[in-house]
Order: sequence, then structure tokens, then C-alpha cells
Amino acid sequence: MSLEVTPRPDGAVATASNAERRFRALIELARGRRRPLILLQHNPDPDALASGFALKHLLKRVLRSEPVVAFTGTVGRAENRAMMRYLKIQIVPAFKVNFRHHDLVVVVDTQPGAGTCRLPEGMVPDVVVDHHPVVGDRLAGVRLPLVDEGYGATSSLVGEMFLANGLAIPDRVATALVYGIQTDTQDLARNVSPVDEEVFARLYPLADLRLIGRIQRARVPQSYFRVMERGLRHASVHGHAVTTHLGEIEHSDLVAEVADLLFRLEGMTWSFVTGVHARVLYASIRALEQEGIDAGVVARAVAGPRGSGGGHEALAAAQIPLLAGEDVTAAQEAALGRFLEAAHVKKTLTKPLTVPPDVPAEH
Repeated sequence: MSLEVTPRPDGAVATASNAERRFRALIELARGRRRPLILLQHNPDPDALASGFALKHLLKRVLRSEPVVAFTGTVGRAENRAMMRYLKIQIVPAFKVNFRHHDLVVVVDTQPGAGTCRLPEGMVPDVVVDHHPVVGDRLAGVRLPLVDEGYGATSSLVGEMFLANGLAIPDRVATALVYGIQTDTQDLARNVSPVDEEVFARLYPLADLRLIGRIQRARVPQSYFRVMERGLRHASVHGHAVTTHLGEIEHSDLVAEVADLLFRLEGMTWSFVTGVHARVLYASIRALEQEGIDAGVVARAVAGPRGSGGGHEALAAAQIPLLAGEDVTAAQEAALGRFLEAAHVKKTLTKPLTVPPDVPAEH
């Protein structure tokens, strides 16, 4: 089963009729399936958490099924853990899941073959719900690909299905979707379409803004500030790009968080941050939205032959598994070199952001 989406003249892809067709196609495929599994992207972010949470409610409400929401990796960022706690989002580690016991597999906010999708070897999901660009034949064999890069967030795609089909939206679901859209579009300022704005505006009055405030103000451990200090102290400016390496980190979300922070530096077109967690070199890329710049293309170059990478024009990520005995510094420098080359950044213009990395930090 496939679902064709017709772009609008203004470049936005979604319409109410598309959302209605998506909903009907999903329900038709899921009808009679009693044990759906919803698999989130690796290290799920608020957009993935919200989308999976909402889809679980949709299938449970319409079909009376009992979906399980699973994840690989970790939920490390304090705000993401607070989101799960305050909104009562229940997810289980994928290693506790027997995929063969589920009669429907839905992948959310990622795609097979992407570095953020960790399916068992050889498994093809029944449904993919995502807003990231499709690369190659990643959707081959997927019965229902609900994938549309015209959205700034998967939460917008899922939320629109609720709104277009008149489904009641509980406040916790609305709150999750609003927060998912906010975070993936940086408060409707990045990779946003008219559809995202419309869905956000209609969900916003239904959300619990007090809970969103509590999520955004989640407390962080002291180790968080150590990583931030290390990232700033080792940061370098290469012309119109700012980069840093965080070393060993407790969770990979820190890489994206520092990339967002550094991208605030005035005059920058790019930010590039790397860090190592569980023998994987993670990289996050942020880019200025302008013609000729595509962070997703750069991320695939950074990933190299054995890694994986991708994303949107303005933000992207890559993951590179480290080989046994491989020198981390050499791997990080090689990834940095690929970034500078792919982003057309001159390494000769390098200078420290704050102080040279070999200057001891003050305590």
C-alpha cells in the first residue's frame, strides 16, 4: 500500500484531504492487529516521543488495540525525561521487546537504513511515519510510508491526522505534540511550513502550558555544566563555522544541545559538534537556511563509508561506530576534516572561540 502526496503550489505539502487519507490508510492497515509495536528513533527526542505517544493513543482509541512504544539508545536530556514524567509517556527499551510477538511494526521519526533506526536485521516495518528526507530506497518494502519532508516536525504530521478527522485530543497528547513541534522547529523558526503553523495554532489552546514550562525548566546535573565548559573551552572558529569536540559524554543528546548553543554565535553559517558515547562518534550539524546549503548532505559526507548521517537543510546528524582499538582523536579529526571539506570551510582561518584548549581551566 502506498500513499501519494500532492505538493501545493506554495511548497507546503499537507492538506486536510491528505491527512484524512493518511488516517484512513493507517486504520485500514492496522485493523485487526492486536499487538502493534511503535518503534521510536534511536535516542528519542521530544518530536519522536510526542508522535509515538499520540499514535499509541490513536490506535488504542480507534481500534481498541494495545500498542507498545519502544526505543533503542537512551533518553538522556533532562527536558526529555521531564516530558516523559509529567505527561506520563510510557516507553520500553527495545531489548525487552520480542519483535516476532507483534503483528504491526510502526517506525516513528526515522526510516529504515538511517542511523537513527535500529530494527532487527532484515526486518521491514509495516508503517513509517516521518518528516525527514528520504534517501535512496530506504522505504522499499514498507507497506504504508507516511513520510513527508514538507513538515517541520513529525508531530505536525500526526497532529494533523487528529485534527482533520475530528478525533478528540486529550490534553496530555496535545501538550506532547505542541512541545514536539516547538522543539523540532525551534519555536516555529526553523524548517517550518504553513502546515506546522496551522497545526500548532490549533493544538496550542488544548495544551497544558504550565506543564510545558515545567518541562523546559527541568533541572540538570553538575556534569551537564562540565560538558558545556569543556565544549566552549575547546571550541574553534573556522571562518564562518564554529566547531568543538566534547570527548566522552553520558548521552548523545549533549552533542545536539551544544551545537544549538554554538550556532548562536554571530556571523556563523555552520556549527559542528562531536562527542563519543558507547563507542560511537556522534556529530550534530546546524546550518543557516539559505540557498546552496544543505546540512543533510554534509552529514552524509561526515559519516563516511561506515557511518550513517542525514537530516534537513538546517540541521542534521551523523553517527560513526568506532572500531576496536581505534584512536578517538584520529576519528574525530577525520570527521572534522570531512565536515570542513563538505561545508567548503577554510581550515586556515581557524582561531579559538574563547581560550586555547591547552590553557588550564580556572577553578
